[in-house]
Amino acid sequence: MIGLLISMVGAVSLWWFGAPLWSSILLLLFGIVWFIWRARLSTIDRIDRMDGREFELFLEDVFTALGYTVTVTPASRDFGADLLLETPDGWSIAVQAKRYEKVVGLEAVQQIAAAVPYYQAHEGWVVTNSTFTDSAYELAAPNQVRLIARIELEELLKEAGYKR
Repeated sequence: MIGLLISMVGAVSLWWFGAPLWSSILLLLFGIVWFIWRARLSTIDRIDRMDGREFELFLEDVFTALGYTVTVTPASRDFGADLLLETPDGWSIAVQAKRYEKVVGLEAVQQIAAAVPYYQAHEGWVVTNSTFTDSAYELAAPNQVRLIARIELEELLKEAGYKR
């Protein structure tokens, strides 16, 4: 929406200051095309373009929409958890968010396994837009860590009311 607004202001400014009419029209068309392209991106495509902190803050909104009370931990020195969730009945969950282009390994499971007792949570989750290695699954099982990979994340997004 901001891109479209900037495009419109730019087009009017070009016209106002005497630039050729075609340049104003071209800038306006560019803004419209950009707006349509951004609007058509699926939520998971937008996640793939986020940085790590943006993904954490986005997950805050997702889990809030799903009915959790969410606390975002500091960006640094978070002791292995990016988010702390609490259900209405008091069950607490420490969440490690991994916005990766590659496969998520067992280090993420180690981090959240350490965060669970630190934050006195009942369980830990690792959420990613990617997938996990076999060793991550192997370590997650005995440590009561739930691994939420891309496909399950898409299901959560749908449940929370996000498109595609």
